[in-house]
Amino acid sequence: MSAQINELVARAKSGSAEAFGELYELYYKEMYCYACCVTGSELLAQDAVSDAVLSAFRQIQSLKNEKAFKGWIFKILCASCKRYYTENQKKNSMVYLDDENGGFNEPASFESVELSVELRRALDGLSAEEREIVLLSVLGNYRSHEISEILEIPPSTVRSKLRRSLKKLRDLLGGEF
Repeated sequence: MSAQINELVARAKSGSAEAFGELYELYYKEMYCYACCVTGSELLAQDAVSDAVLSAFRQIQSLKNEKAFKGWIFKILCASCKRYYTENQKKNSMVYLDDENGGFNEPASFESVELSVELRRALDGLSAEEREIVLLSVLGNYRSHEISEILEIPPSTVRSKLRRSLKKLRDLLGGEF
């Protein structure tokens, strides 16, 4: 499978939109699930994934190593999710006198993502960085050195923050995790 992915990446770097589309098909569910968890909203997740994919498509020629495609696109997605999450936090902190004049309607909860209500609440109890590290590790199946490259922090910091974050999650879930 990895040889097939490397070939798709090489074709995408050569300008094949079809190859890039096939790569998107391979990773979109994982990307969307991650974005839902980070942004806390299906609508924001859709926007973040769309922006990340468009950005990746425009920048695909800058990818030096075909084998690093997944980490590379997730790094772009992380930045996109942070941007949408931050913008959403700013909008939610504003007070609108009239919803018709620019009020922000809270998007629907992410019912399609298969996470329990308790886990969503527990994830909300983590800081943005803690949540990002846990989600990259658990959902993205990344190792500490890969997460360190994506988040641009030392691998040892990733490991210690992951350990503390998972303990915090266990405590928030009442030891059920």
